[in-house]
Amino acid sequence: MAAKQLPLQVISGLVALLLLYYASVQIPVAGLFLSLLLPLPIILTIDRAGWWGGLLIVAAALAILWYLEQFTGVKAEVLPLLHMAILGVTLAILAARPLSPELVIGGAALAGMLFQVGIFLVLAQQQGLTTMAYLEQTVATVWSEVSHVLDKDQMLEKELNQAGLTIAEMLTLMAQLAPALVLMNNTVVALLNYLLSCALGTERSCAPPKVPLPCWEAPGWLVFFLIGAGFSLLMPYQVLRLLALNVLLVCLLLYFFQGVAIIAFGFQRFQVPRFLRWSIYLLLILIKPAMLLVVIMGLVDLWLDFRRLHQPPPSEA
Repeated sequence: MAAKQLPLQVISGLVALLLLYYASVQIPVAGLFLSLLLPLPIILTIDRAGWWGGLLIVAAALAILWYLEQFTGVKAEVLPLLHMAILGVTLAILAARPLSPELVIGGAALAGMLFQVGIFLVLAQQQGLTTMAYLEQTVATVWSEVSHVLDKDQMLEKELNQAGLTIAEMLTLMAQLAPALVLMNNTVVALLNYLLSCALGTERSCAPPKVPLPCWEAPGWLVFFLIGAGFSLLMPYQVLRLLALNVLLVCLLLYFFQGVAIIAFGFQRFQVPRFLRWSIYLLLILIKPAMLLVVIMGLVDLWLDFRRLHQPPPSEA
């Protein structure tokens, strides 16, 4: 019976992957968020139909997009789908092993980042541009596409003016922060798909972590990188300041994750309904001051221990 269901599971995985891809391209705003879920059908297909099933839907989806672009004139972006496929396959490989969630998510994010860097270097060489020139061109293109979709009322430009930045200065800053931004993007995608695959898949695709995710905390030594990066911003060397700013952004993302884990711990403790939980999570992402408060919460948890994770056990009488 299970063997008879394998073709159906592969076909359903392929359809889900193509539908997600189509929605990510065609739907203006929601498509940006749906594109983050592209690894999920691959992971679930590997879980239910085996490795050959997951690799088959990736190959089939890439072949269909290539055919549409070559013979029908439909513009199909193959590289973004391939990037998400590498993330999904790497997540499935690492999650099937007895590894901690940090290593699974970090390994997948690193694999995705390395793929993007490799493709970036190849494309820059093909166009005869220096790495920095092609990076600035790519950032400008991405900014133009995102602002066209999300910024019809020019709110982003108004916020930049309030911050004392021009669009040109913002694009230069984004190019300089590209290493951190790419790593952060891959980490968020890997984390999201890891959590969803654990919720929707079986233990074969996601072994239960030794420490529950609401009890997760960043390693204690991370604070020294944060402090060192902060002091390095005061140095007179431009390269050192840029490196420090990239490190600082990655550290703040990890403390944001710790802050979210603290909130999830509270939700579990007080049995908050799931709908209300996800509504609050969404607000945390959309409201900028709330994001900052979550980061601060994650940072000061190192000393305040909100979840009482490091309380000594009560002494026996």
